[in-house]
Amino acid sequence: MKHLMITTALVCAASGAAFADGLTYGSVEGTYYDIEDVDFQTLTGSADYVTGNLSFTGNAGYLTVEDIDVYALGFTAGYAITPGFTVYAAIDYIDVDSNFLDGDDTAYGLGVEYQAADFGVALDYRTWDDAGNDVLTLGGFYEFGASTAYAAYSDDEVFETYMLGYTYEADTWDVDVATTWAEDFDDGMTAIATSYDLNDAFTLGVSLVTDNEDFGDYGIATFGGSYNFTDTVSLEANYVTGFGYDDDADGFGLALKWETGARRVRVLDQIDHLAEDTTPLYDLLDLQ
Repeated sequence: MKHLMITTALVCAASGAAFADGLTYGSVEGTYYDIEDVDFQTLTGSADYVTGNLSFTGNAGYLTVEDIDVYALGFTAGYAITPGFTVYAAIDYIDVDSNFLDGDDTAYGLGVEYQAADFGVALDYRTWDDAGNDVLTLGGFYEFGASTAYAAYSDDEVFETYMLGYTYEADTWDVDVATTWAEDFDDGMTAIATSYDLNDAFTLGVSLVTDNEDFGDYGIATFGGSYNFTDTVSLEANYVTGFGYDDDADGFGLALKWETGARRVRVLDQIDHLAEDTTPLYDLLDLQ
C-alpha cells in the first residue's frame, strides 16, 4: 500500500502539474537493475513550480532491494526577496523497512540561495528528529560556455563530505566528472561518463566509477545507450560490470524516464541533477 501511495504521489506531482501554469521542471523515472541475480528497483520523481515570487519543489523516491524498502519524500517552499535571492523552508521524510532496520525520520530545515544567469550558491540547514543530528550543506555551480563546474560541502556532525564536479556539453556529445570524499581524498570515489548522440533518437554512453586511492584498479563500468521516443520520454539500457575484485559482478539495467524542463529551481537540486549524469548507478551508489 505504501508503495502504491508513493507511486501515485510521484505521478500526480510531476505529470499532473505539467498542465498547471508555472511548472518549470518535472520528471518521473523507473529503473530496474539485475546484478549477479540481485534485483534493484527504484522509482523517483521531481516537480518544481514557480508563481510570482513563490517557488515550490517536490522530490520523492522508492528503492527496493532484497528485503529492504526505502521511501523518501522532500518538499521546499521559497520566497524571492529580490530577483535571484530566495529563502526557503524544507521538510524531508524517510522510511526504511527491512529485517534488520525498521523506522522512519523527519527533517525540518531552512535555506538561502542566490542565482544569476550563469552561477548559483546555496546554504542549507536540516535537523532530523529521531537521529538527533543537524546537517549543514553549502553548494554552488558556475557555468562558462559549454562547461559547468560545481561543488558541495556537507557536515552532519559525524562526517564532513566534499564533492567536486565538472560537465562539458557539446552539440552531440558530453563529458561528466564528479569526485566525492570524506576526511581523506583517498577514501572517496570518482565517477566519469561520456555520451554521444548518433542522431535525434539514439545516444550511446559509457561510465566508470572507481575509488580514489587505487584509481582505475577497482570499480564498476557501464556500457549502454538510450532511445528517445519523444523530447520528454526515453528508455535507457546498460550493461554493468565490476573489475579488479576477486568476484567481479555483471548485470544489466533498464530505465524509463519522462522529463520536462532543463533546470531545477533549487541550487542544490541542480547540483544533484548534474552529478546524476556521471553514472547510471547514481541512485544506487549515493555518490553525494
